[in-house]
Amino acid sequence: MPWSLQAYRTGRSRSISMSWTTQQHYKHVTEQALPADNYMLIYEHGEREQPAARPFDASPNPQLGKFERFEAIPNDPEALQSLLREERHSREQSAVPGDLETHIAVLRNGLIETEARRIVGKMKELSDSNSPDKSHFMVELSPYFTQIVTTKDTDRLFSMLPYKTLSFSQIKDRHGTYALIGKDENRDRRIRKPRPSVRAQLAQDKKRNAPKKWRRKQKITDWRYEHEQI
Repeated sequence: MPWSLQAYRTGRSRSISMSWTTQQHYKHVTEQALPADNYMLIYEHGEREQPAARPFDASPNPQLGKFERFEAIPNDPEALQSLLREERHSREQSAVPGDLETHIAVLRNGLIETEARRIVGKMKELSDSNSPDKSHFMVELSPYFTQIVTTKDTDRLFSMLPYKTLSFSQIKDRHGTYALIGKDENRDRRIRKPRPSVRAQLAQDKKRNAPKKWRRKQKITDWRYEHEQI
């Protein structure tokens, strides 16, 4: 699927996003993007608006309950809708059908690997253990990463980090989730090779365990040959 525009829902002040396969598509979207100076924070029992420049986290709201997601609010909604229509028309005229599920899987795998490399790099940069009790090295998981991934994605991230004493934990009086390793852990390592997805593994096992008809046919042929010789 070449590309498409939609409302932007990540942590930057833009109101257009794109699913792309090349840097050219990214350049096109950044050139066409419209400003969005406010965010809508959506909770379990309501929502509230705030300036995009003001920091926020995923903490529950006393009145609105559990935090669910946030959306960028375009400064000019009509201009956004007009641009979306134009881009949709352009896509329909020139787009080549693709495998959306595969494309999303590739993007998600890239997201996980990028976060793993970032954490490993940050661990190497630390000169001293930096946990509150000085017993661990720790690096915060990207808030943008933790807000959009699933539990399975987090498990895959964990499996890619090359540390024996690794744990993911929250720290008292601090927001966010942290990757922690013991202060004696060897930090001069690279990320581990990503594990294949469960679906891909099952498909591979099914193919490997499938009966091979040509062997059965070969046995029948051999039996007939021996029978004729007798």
